[in-house]
Amino acid sequence: MKNVAALALLLALATPVAAAKKSPALRVLDQRNGFRTAKLGSDIRSFRYLTPERSDASTQTTYYINTRENLRMGAYKVTGISYGFYKDKLCSIEVRVMGDVNCRGIHDLLVSDYGPSQRLPQVKSEQWEGQQVTLRYTEVPQGFATVTVTSNALTEQRLAERKAPGSYPSA
Repeated sequence: MKNVAALALLLALATPVAAAKKSPALRVLDQRNGFRTAKLGSDIRSFRYLTPERSDASTQTTYYINTRENLRMGAYKVTGISYGFYKDKLCSIEVRVMGDVNCRGIHDLLVSDYGPSQRLPQVKSEQWEGQQVTLRYTEVPQGFATVTVTSNALTEQRLAERKAPGSYPSA
């Protein structure tokens, strides 16, 4: 019986939910739930000054840019910010960064806000995963980074709908 209880405890500690509860930094990620004033899950009608940028048929996501966007994060310059909508709900935000100083500075901001990351197998990719939000920093090649903030719930919904019989074919 003790072994069963110990195994259950180990499994609980291995889940992302348990990790998010343990880490105050990941709770902050979930509380922010987006980028600046843009909150994941928000309806597209709550945004102003959006211009269509591109569509991704494989994920049924349409990306927009805000024509009045502030292209700075702290002291660092970003080259672009895209807002991805799935079924008219904000499901992801992409922040693109160019230049070693800007990439290093943005990365340092993320680490100071959210703590140590989970390294991913890609060349230079790190991830912070909360219960509601996943944040990924990818720098490939060096000096060109993308920070992606995604809604876990909308990502799961999109994947479930793609797997359903008669769903939209993947590209």
